[in-house]
Amino acid sequence: MSEPQIPSIGGTARPKPPSAKGGANTKAPPREPRGFFPFLERKTKAWLSPKPIRRKLTAMTMLACTAGLLLLAAIFLVFDLVSDFVASRNAIAAVAKVAAANSREALSRGETPTAIATLNALMDYPDVADAMIYRGDGRPFARTDREAKAALPDAIDAGTPQGAKFSLSGIRHLEPVMDGAKKLGTLAVATGFGHLWERLRIYGLMTALAFVLASIGARLLLGRLHGMISEPVIALARVADTVAQESNYSLRAEKRNPDEVGHLAEAFNHMLAEIQKRDTEIQQRDDALGRANADLEVNVLARTSQLHKEVLERRQAEDALKDSELRYRNLFENNPMPMFVMDLETLDFVAVNNAAMKHYGYRQEDFRLLSLPMITDAAEPLAVERAFRRDAKSFDAGEWKHRKNNGEVIEVQLTAHAIVFAGKVTKIVLANDVTERNRAERRVEEMHQKLVAASRAAGMAEVATGVLHNVGNVLNSVNVSATMLGDSVRKSKAASVRKVADLLDANKADLPAFFSKDGKGQMLPGYFSTLAQQIEAEQQSRLTEIEQLTNNIAHIKDIVAMQQTYAKVTGVMEDCKPRTLVDEVLRMAGSDLKRCEVKTELNCPKDLPEVSVDRHKVMQILINLVTNARQAMEQTPAPERKLTITAAYDGGGLVNITILDTGCGIAQENLTRVFNHGFTTKETGHGFGLHSAANAAKEIGGRLTGTSDGPGKGAAFTLELPLARPATAEKAA
Repeated sequence: MSEPQIPSIGGTARPKPPSAKGGANTKAPPREPRGFFPFLERKTKAWLSPKPIRRKLTAMTMLACTAGLLLLAAIFLVFDLVSDFVASRNAIAAVAKVAAANSREALSRGETPTAIATLNALMDYPDVADAMIYRGDGRPFARTDREAKAALPDAIDAGTPQGAKFSLSGIRHLEPVMDGAKKLGTLAVATGFGHLWERLRIYGLMTALAFVLASIGARLLLGRLHGMISEPVIALARVADTVAQESNYSLRAEKRNPDEVGHLAEAFNHMLAEIQKRDTEIQQRDDALGRANADLEVNVLARTSQLHKEVLERRQAEDALKDSELRYRNLFENNPMPMFVMDLETLDFVAVNNAAMKHYGYRQEDFRLLSLPMITDAAEPLAVERAFRRDAKSFDAGEWKHRKNNGEVIEVQLTAHAIVFAGKVTKIVLANDVTERNRAERRVEEMHQKLVAASRAAGMAEVATGVLHNVGNVLNSVNVSATMLGDSVRKSKAASVRKVADLLDANKADLPAFFSKDGKGQMLPGYFSTLAQQIEAEQQSRLTEIEQLTNNIAHIKDIVAMQQTYAKVTGVMEDCKPRTLVDEVLRMAGSDLKRCEVKTELNCPKDLPEVSVDRHKVMQILINLVTNARQAMEQTPAPERKLTITAAYDGGGLVNITILDTGCGIAQENLTRVFNHGFTTKETGHGFGLHSAANAAKEIGGRLTGTSDGPGKGAAFTLELPLARPATAEKAA
């Protein structure tokens, strides 16, 4: 069936407009985008442009369907291949795990034939190309004796990562052969992708068949439906061609469908009606034109009189403007502060006042040859232009350094205002000389630095005093541990061994009779057993005290070493478990608490999030708080001495560790002073402990607070510690 042709409107081609080449306002044509897809789009449009509308619709629909089918096929192909890859990897991992478990006994006993049998059974699995077992050091142990389709290496590095590794030829999986926690060797399995390529071939054939069938169905359906769009357009074109040839504006196009083409037909009919109406109106206007010419002369005379009046008013306004400019110039010239008028684009000096010439030492004609960037010292011209080219009407441009005519450099504070000067928008700049003021400020700053140095020296003395205070707290625990060790040695049961030795020496002439008949000799075996148990208990107690003593000495070293960190910016921050910190503090202060008969209650879950802190500073703070709590309970009856340590996450990025005692408490008026340097409520105190602890808490990003219900009601101190930031985990390749 031949395609109907759309007739051209008017029957002849419209003449092309004359070329504007060489015109003053000619713009260069936009550059066409480059690349494969823009090139393909241009070629497709060039091929479809001369075709009839019916062929265009058919071609564009088929192209869209083809692109959609190809994209859908590609998506399903990628999904199928990825799914098969994942399934193959999981399957070979499961088979390798079972084979590794079956090879454990053979590898541990060195039975190579058994291992080869296991590998041969593994080769029966589809697509398994090769299998091999390596020893723990990477040397080969057993290899399948069947024909291998892929070659595994004869030896591997002992540190080779386990798991699956993909390549174009297949998958290589390394599975460790474990005997409990011990690694005996590695099972290696290599597989191919033969089934994938076969599946890809079948998928391609089915996709091509589906594409051909879908194309045939779409073409048949388009042959029946595309006339709904093309035929109304062709009919509308024929009506337009008839109107253009005959100039008969009474013709109307038929509206076939209530769609865009139908709307176009209605609009075309409305346009014809308007043209017909205007044609009639033009004829009527020609008749009225003669009558309007007579009225025009009267209007011209009235407008001329009005223009004469407007010219007179404009002259009066110009005279007033000149008077205003004269007054402004007098104010500008006689201002005691240096002032410049600059060009808005070049920053050249248009005018300067007398104060500027006197202060800078340049003459009027010299300023006309200069610009603001030229007299600005130690600044790039681009930076000066950027600072003054602002849209704001008035702004503070900041401080700059200007160079006088005699070479002296001064510091000035510049303020700019936008004005109209000589009929042009410019900027007037006021220059305030602040050289002497800045010199005075620098002298004040030097004095301030000297005061800071003196304050730092005083602060170093305060830090040293705090360190000595903390060392003294730990030395109390060291003294207690040393005393307990001395008492344990003096009361040791080891002296009884000497008595037993003297008894045996006295009966050495007849030891068999002594052990069989003498009552003391018969009691010696039981006595030796009891004595051994007592000596073992004494030894264990001494080892515990020695370990406690060692920890306290190490803490003293840490406190002294921490003194050096005050000369640095920050300490070493670590991610620590709050429960670990509390347990270490209780181990170090446990002997003191036990000696003072203080009951300890610990409410610190082990699953609390980690905190990012300086471990030694936190230990110093907590030991100080525990020591203060123990000393506060010295006057409390022994059964009522209780120390409660609670740790909890507040939900806002902090972990709170609270130390609550049942001691003497703190008066309300002293709660705000306990952290001040030198303040103490103890007779032998120095007022350094809580002050240094509060400062240490601030340094690690936390805070230390204290509360009390009053004297005799105990006190609670809470240390707030920031959570550790989670590290970014890198996914394994």
